[in-house]
Amino acid sequence: MQHIKVSLISLIGLIFTLHAEPYQLGHGVSVNDALNVGGYFSSELESNHQSNSFTLDDVAVMAYGDINPMFSYLAELEAVGFYHKNFSDGSEESHKKFHAERIYGDLWMADSINVRFGKQITPIGYWNLEPINVLRDTTSNPLYSMLLFPKFLTGLDLNGYVPQTQGVRYHLFGQHNRDLDEEYINIPNSHFFGLALENEISMEWSSSGSIGEYITKTNQRTRFIQAGTKYDDTQWQFLAEGLIAKSEYPEQAQTYAFSGYAQAMYRYTQEHAVISRFEYFNDHHTDYKDTIFILGYSYRPWYPVSLKGEYQWHSQNDENRALFSLSVLF
Repeated sequence: MQHIKVSLISLIGLIFTLHAEPYQLGHGVSVNDALNVGGYFSSELESNHQSNSFTLDDVAVMAYGDINPMFSYLAELEAVGFYHKNFSDGSEESHKKFHAERIYGDLWMADSINVRFGKQITPIGYWNLEPINVLRDTTSNPLYSMLLFPKFLTGLDLNGYVPQTQGVRYHLFGQHNRDLDEEYINIPNSHFFGLALENEISMEWSSSGSIGEYITKTNQRTRFIQAGTKYDDTQWQFLAEGLIAKSEYPEQAQTYAFSGYAQAMYRYTQEHAVISRFEYFNDHHTDYKDTIFILGYSYRPWYPVSLKGEYQWHSQNDENRALFSLSVLF
């Protein structure tokens, strides 16, 4: 995708002059039903055995709206690693190119069948469905959600509630083409198909599962099965997800990878919460194995503003680190 040459600051300034409704932090600027504009940023301080650094990590702008009762859209452009400063050696770097994170349309046909087309979040599990830092409860992401399946797909997702059931939702998704922006995807591929199901057991409990297959640009074919569960009663939240994958490589033996996590969060007030997470990751192909324990704290003075801190203990001792972040949704 070509470098975004339009000045985002000028564009946002123009939209602010056009909108008629009062602005509320976190809700974007509403011009009309067909055009709402918002954005977010996240910044991060990291301290580990090798260095101390600051990163203005995600800077993004979004546009979304309802064209008519049956069709809506979302477009999101994001620059990752916008600015990075290493305090230990004084080095600086900046990446100000905006990439296509999500550009999709939704065709709402019925409760049982809707169609989403374009570049979108892969509808697997729970964690992957919240890509924006400010909406998550820890600064870091579990390795489970980063390394074992493509986080995005450029294709189709048929989704809806399964008829004759109570709260069972399905996603049948597929991609048979290159990604819209191959510089902005964790696993570039041109073949990715899967099925995901979620069962809303009660107001507090739900469970999910998925199966899928993808082929990378290096002809690695991976098949996976995933399962998860979520409990949230507004004070306590519990999340657990796991995935096992079998990969085949040209002229190499097949290998397996497994990763999972369990996370508990206690909200002792509306603004304050403590979080703990246990992770396990084991990839036989790369021979990388790690066990991680995280203890964190989250403070939300307002819902669109998040200040978080955490410390990570790794079985690989030189990877222990402390993270602090500030993220804001506009």
